[in-house]
Amino acid sequence: MSYLGKTLRRAAFAILLIAAAANAQNPSLTPAAEQRPHRCGGINYVAALPANPFSATRTTKATTTLPDGTKQLTKFVEFVARDSDGRIRFEKHGGLRPAGDEQKVILHTHDGGQIETTRETMGIFILIFDCPDSMTIQVQPGMQIARVTKGVPAAEPNGPPRPYSIRVTNLLSGKPRPDISVEDLGYREIEGISARGVRLANLGTESDGDWKGKPVRITETWASDDLAVTILEIHSDPTKQMEDIVTLTNIKRQEPDHSLFEIPPGYKINPTPDEMPFQMAEDGGHPITTNPEK
Repeated sequence: MSYLGKTLRRAAFAILLIAAAANAQNPSLTPAAEQRPHRCGGINYVAALPANPFSATRTTKATTTLPDGTKQLTKFVEFVARDSDGRIRFEKHGGLRPAGDEQKVILHTHDGGQIETTRETMGIFILIFDCPDSMTIQVQPGMQIARVTKGVPAAEPNGPPRPYSIRVTNLLSGKPRPDISVEDLGYREIEGISARGVRLANLGTESDGDWKGKPVRITETWASDDLAVTILEIHSDPTKQMEDIVTLTNIKRQEPDHSLFEIPPGYKINPTPDEMPFQMAEDGGHPITTNPEK
């Protein structure tokens, strides 16, 4: 089996794993939003809040200190959007892609068709969280497949909605453990949007030697009630001189294109193992299936 075949099989397997794991300035409601008064929670760092559309870029910069003291920076970019119905789209780039210099990739379908794609497209994965319709959709453009998972319908609203920042401010109530420190950072503007910050630190214990009583893991989170998202996160480990900074930038508070939250036409929905696209072996013999179960 070629390296490309193995890579495609791993990519398909990764999709299955993600599918298993996925479980206001514009006050005017769209007609669809008015017909959907359900209260949805959200997913990852975005609340499924209707009538508050936006799109943005989420950038993660991870800094690691190598044994020789030099610092290594890794950057990861994700695109996110939410429409007026409260549907959320995450688009990740840079996943598993075929090796080699060839930019064009030809996949075959079991009905004799072909899918012409690129190495770059093979590394794209899209997650659509449609809480109003109780659906989660995973889309892989490189293979032109989509997996739809039906969930439990959202509950009807009961009382006023809780502010989005409660996910971090609830850490301020109650008495934390002796080895945990919680600090209220107040409010600040990030990317022109007001956000509430909380810093959580794990303090070293006896087993941490000289780091006893000092912060060994720190998480700083800034959540916006206005946009109903987490705008900034900083994760650091002083003992290993590691730091991850996750920032939401290029925020546009306008309605995203409706097609971003739909499965593109012609995509195979919930394909069976035998319906998965495959690449022909280099000698033109048996096909290299992308199905991880074979």
